[in-house]
Amino acid sequence: MEHVMCLASIFGPFLAIVGLWMLLYADSLVKVWTALKNSPALVYLISIITLLLGIIIVKTYNVWTWDAYFLVTLLGWIFVLRGLFGLFVPQLLIKLTMKPAAAKIQGIIPFVWGLALCWLAYFM
Repeated sequence: MEHVMCLASIFGPFLAIVGLWMLLYADSLVKVWTALKNSPALVYLISIITLLLGIIIVKTYNVWTWDAYFLVTLLGWIFVLRGLFGLFVPQLLIKLTMKPAAAKIQGIIPFVWGLALCWLAYFM
């Protein structure tokens, strides 16, 4: 359990900060996605890193209990799926994420997830 709390204490603040940035700067997020759309090599690199990180998390913490393990395991599977989408259907991934309304939703989810991981890691 100690290792999963370590991961929760790393991913929690990271997700909360990135989610908050996405909420506050949705227009900048759309600009970033537009720049990514014009750089297939960067989409490929980000997808490879995301896939690798997801596989590492899933291989290490594939536990489906209602605690920190669940949030970390689910995060790993989301990274795996996002990495696969970035590799095999990058235009669909970019199309779905470039909308300003999608940017707000994309900000809420990691922000809340990050807060939940922080709460589990630092206060439980």
